[in-house]
Amino acid sequence: MKRLFLLGTVVALLAGWAGAAENIVFIDLERVFNEFYKTQLAKSQVEVQQADIEKERTVLVDEMKVIDEEVNTFKKEARDTTLSEDIRDGKRILYEERLLELREKQKEITEFTERRQKQLQMQITRMSQTIMDEIRQTVIEYAKREGLQAVIDSSSRQAAVGIFIYTHPDIDITDTILVVLNSRRPEMEEEAEEEEAEEGAEPEEEQDAQESKGES
Repeated sequence: MKRLFLLGTVVALLAGWAGAAENIVFIDLERVFNEFYKTQLAKSQVEVQQADIEKERTVLVDEMKVIDEEVNTFKKEARDTTLSEDIRDGKRILYEERLLELREKQKEITEFTERRQKQLQMQITRMSQTIMDEIRQTVIEYAKREGLQAVIDSSSRQAAVGIFIYTHPDIDITDTILVVLNSRRPEMEEEAEEEEAEEGAEPEEEQDAQESKGES
């Protein structure tokens, strides 16, 4: 129903703006999201945190393995008929104690994994939403500045098959939006400022040269 409504809306827009088709553009938001430098930075942060979770979990698993080995050892000794009854009773008590510790450690690992993965997923969701909000705002600002009538998402992020199977490359602004977004990368802004500074310095150098020529 949602897809049919969107398609009907677009058809109506196209019919109403037949004389201004050049003001209707398409953008692949999925590609913009994936190629935006902030998305890449966010993915790197997630990978680091995922690695940290695995390290912490490995420590817990190693501790569990030690307890598990003790459980197996005490269990075997508790059944060893070559040992005295008193020794076997002592081993049986140790076996039961370690078995409880093993179950507690297994529970701890399960709860730790679920808790940390849930926290990480919530962080991924927040970062993704923040990045997508910035992309949408950039698209809106660009559309208003350029006097566009509509910007249509041609990606298939929410459907197995997108509504728009083909869009002419001349009215796709994906590359343009990527340039605008990625130009905000800190090092790109610094380079731009340096270029502006150099351009501003050239007229002064030319003026000094002319003054020196006039004095000679």
